Amino acid sequence: MTLATDLQPYLQGFSKAFETWPPLPLPPEPELSWWLNLLGDDPDGQLRGTTLLTALQAALPQLKLPQVHGISSSPLYRAVVLRGEDPGSPALQEAAAQIGQPPHWQQPEQLELWLAPHPCGPMPVLQTPSWPDFEQMVRALAHRAEPAELADGVHAQAVSGLIHWGLIHRFGNQSRAKLIVLHQAPYGSVEARHVPGGLSDQAWLAASTTLRLEHELTHLATKRLLVEMRLNLLDELVADCMGMVAALGFYDAALFGRCLGVGDGDQPIAEGRWLSYTRELSTGSAAQAVALVMARARELQTQLQLQPWLLQPEWAMQRLQWLCQQRLDAPLSAAPASPH
Repeated sequence: MTLATDLQPYLQGFSKAFETWPPLPLPPEPELSWWLNLLGDDPDGQLRGTTLLTALQAALPQLKLPQVHGISSSPLYRAVVLRGEDPGSPALQEAAAQIGQPPHWQQPEQLELWLAPHPCGPMPVLQTPSWPDFEQMVRALAHRAEPAELADGVHAQAVSGLIHWGLIHRFGNQSRAKLIVLHQAPYGSVEARHVPGGLSDQAWLAASTTLRLEHELTHLATKRLLVEMRLNLLDELVADCMGMVAALGFYDAALFGRCLGVGDGDQPIAEGRWLSYTRELSTGSAAQAVALVMARARELQTQLQLQPWLLQPEWAMQRLQWLCQQRLDAPLSAAPASPH
């Protein structure tokens, strides 16, 4: 395959992939204490419903703003989000009313918050069964309240570098939040009948939550360990492998392709999830990138079948480190040999 010129920068792997990782687990970041205080004395470590939404809106006023084109460059956004002014003040309420209606939450009582454990530190997770609420949450937090269109099959978003006034008031102006937003739905909008193992619809829905969460935790782990969290098909290959193994105990290349929105013959399906990771590429280059990631996915399935010890939970971070050392434009390096 002759690669297009504009693919070369895209195909670069993680720049710090071969640097030594620090001892794991990493210590929790100081900002975690804000989330712990929010959870308070809840016996199961979760907070739900309108009480949660109200607390989040106080610290993240982005969640109160109208979601209209251009709002992120408006005086209202600068006042409320960048300067932390009270959005309930009469002047700002009037400014907001002139721009548009604030978000209407469909199922605020179903919103959940918990802390997900990970070797790179616990991470706050927000989950909702409502697609409109998930979409509004992602727009507010990841797209600065702009009405961005989410690709079909996208049901999760890791957010890093988020302006969070609860953290700023406690830890200073340089503090930023990281969190994960999840929508409860079959992963990649794939039906259970396409999942190896004969899972029921309910079992696949439960597995999808595990897969989706581990996927997003992996993105945040590469951000902390490698200082990179990219919209790139290599990152998706890595994160989907980590998620699939955590949820199902195996990795399947065909399922990866379906979840990515890739059809027979490695042909990208219009409006598939792959679009979110190839927007900077021309149509031809995007198709080449999809073909490359599918070739690596099939190699990955074979290697993990040959080295099943890498599927064990206790070796997850060794698996992650090996995955991060790969490139889309080269065959996978040999998986690490069993330490036993």
